[in-house]
Amino acid sequence: MKNVYLRPLSLADSDRTWKWHNDPALYDRLVTPFRFVSRLSEEEWLRKKMAYSQSEMQLAICLRENDAHIGNIHLRHIDWVSHNAETGIFIGEEAHRGRGYGEQAMRLMLLHSFKDLGLQRIWLTVFDDNPAAIRSYEKCGFTVEGKLRKHALKHGRLKDLLYMAVNIDDPGAAWVRGEGA
Repeated sequence: MKNVYLRPLSLADSDRTWKWHNDPALYDRLVTPFRFVSRLSEEEWLRKKMAYSQSEMQLAICLRENDAHIGNIHLRHIDWVSHNAETGIFIGEEAHRGRGYGEQAMRLMLLHSFKDLGLQRIWLTVFDDNPAAIRSYEKCGFTVEGKLRKHALKHGRLKDLLYMAVNIDDPGAAWVRGEGA
């Protein structure tokens, strides 16, 4: 968490987010299907994500050293009654992937979710053939809770998704509670 910080998205981010949303290679790793996005659609999307919402939050992942915006992280489907939400993340800039920035950003999002928002459980889905992402999530305390078989279409093939979650009282979340690394 020493190398990155999270901040709200702004209209000044539109060139980067438009580039990332039009990068088919990035979407190979993401559960969300790829589709081309116009600049106008991107600006509309960004305005919507910047607006206040009780059910979702979209943040920029930035490097502390130079304030570079390198990716996005979100909470969606925030359920204030059951105290849970879905999360998702990507590092848009290829040069910054595999350097631990995603794990640091996820830890910041979990801290914010549990400590500031009072949520108790955060969940996500990930392709079962993405071991690097799975390991990163496990380091943050997520555990596999199930498999969604042949659930997401990528390159004409249905792929399996793992359903992972972390609860504030899980042993893997001890770091959130200040009980160790």
